[in-house]
Amino acid sequence: MAYESAFETFEATGHDGHARKFSFKKAGFLAAGDQPELYFFEGSLRPIVVCISGQALAAWQRAHRYLSREEKIDVAGLFLKRRIEEGGEITAESLRIDGPGLECLLQKLGIPK
Repeated sequence: MAYESAFETFEATGHDGHARKFSFKKAGFLAAGDQPELYFFEGSLRPIVVCISGQALAAWQRAHRYLSREEKIDVAGLFLKRRIEEGGEITAESLRIDGPGLECLLQKLGIPK
């Protein structure tokens, strides 16, 4: 059975008490640095980009298996939802998923190794 995305579209309530709907729009990668994968979401005043470290993703996939597009969208979507609900600052630096963060999100989503 194919994995079905749970965070391609989601609602998050910030500390201001307002619920906002977010939707995944597109993915890409940056051909510099550790070549992170980028996941673009819309739902606020501006597009939001969540970055998954290319090095962390490659290491996890070498050790376990390749993640599907939908699984990676859910990792990025859950990360963004948590960041908004925690009231954390939404900056480029705060929207980067590293190795330990990736492992934690995959476990939370119940994505098998």
